[in-house]
Amino acid sequence: MPQRWLDRLHRVEDALLAILLGALLLLSVAQIGLRLVFDSGLDWAEPVSRAGVLWLALLGALGATRTGKHIAIDALPRALPAGAHRPLWAIAQVAAAIVALWLAWLGVGLVALEREAPVPFVAGIPSWVPMLALPVGFGLMGLRFLVAACLPPPVVVAMGEGTP
Repeated sequence: MPQRWLDRLHRVEDALLAILLGALLLLSVAQIGLRLVFDSGLDWAEPVSRAGVLWLALLGALGATRTGKHIAIDALPRALPAGAHRPLWAIAQVAAAIVALWLAWLGVGLVALEREAPVPFVAGIPSWVPMLALPVGFGLMGLRFLVAACLPPPVVVAMGEGTP
């Protein structure tokens, strides 16, 4: 049963990424079309696009964390015997979780500072709302790294083995 819920969560994450990417593409094409045809544009398109790219980047990083496709240094596990992979994997995942959760904490502080003196973002939305991407994205990544620390490490091909 938990695997079914996890699969649903992954589908929702993938759908959110696809919808956000599609919306950003549509907004950009509309903005280009309006500028070419009517010599005008949408005043709110640029800040919304910037915030959308921030959310897209962090949600994409969250997806990469889920699939193990994030940037990682894997030279040490390749050089060590197979028995050392599990503890190294757990240590690396916990270290990544600490960094991600620290960045989430800094994001909370940034949002709090912005809430003290908010400026309008677009159409009555305060400027701190799009900044929620930082604590949400990094917080979820940190949780994902902690979960990964409890799971078995991926299979690592030792140096000198396999295809070049």
